[in-house]
Amino acid sequence: MSWLSYIFPRTIAKFSSPYNKEIRINEEKGKLKLLVNGSRQSGAYIEMLWKGAFKEFQIPQRFTPKKILVLGVAGGTVIHLLHTFYPEASIVAVDIDQTMIDVGIRYFDLDTIDELAFVCQDAEEFVKKQSHAFDLIIVDLFIGTHVPNLILKKSFLTKLKTSLSSAGAIIINYLREFEYLEKSEQLKKTIETIFSCRAEKSIYGNRFFFARMVK
Repeated sequence: MSWLSYIFPRTIAKFSSPYNKEIRINEEKGKLKLLVNGSRQSGAYIEMLWKGAFKEFQIPQRFTPKKILVLGVAGGTVIHLLHTFYPEASIVAVDIDQTMIDVGIRYFDLDTIDELAFVCQDAEEFVKKQSHAFDLIIVDLFIGTHVPNLILKKSFLTKLKTSLSSAGAIIINYLREFEYLEKSEQLKKTIETIFSCRAEKSIYGNRFFFARMVK
């Protein structure tokens, strides 16, 4: 890392893919940050959001998952947090964009996590074919500032539920600004029809949902 990045943030790499027009790796204050289509996808701000949500939902105190599924890789911020909380857990990380997986491995040290497996596949297709019981499922699906409408589909959320172990839980990272304010209310109502135990936490422009079958 260059000390000059404390004064002048610099771009060290740029990529594009069929799914993301601009994937940019910036060095700022001695650390790497990921921007996708201009939207922050890693770094201190993203870590702050997830830590706030985990604290609200009593993670890691609430339970100890052995199998974790993460839908959406990006810079791997949430993956690193989960590995810190649950170092013995196995993690499956799914992303439709192989370039994003490659960036996470090359620039954000995801290759240092032994119990981490990557799957390059559409999240909906992966979940449809899933027969494993996961103890924790993280839904962190973004294309830049856009959240796929897939997350609003009752069929998708229901399939996530059937992919959980008996005491498993789901955490969904969504937005609550502009058109997503109304959509986040729609998501909340759908979750209420599927899960008996629910909670939520709004942090700045994000809205996190927690759902499981048991208290």
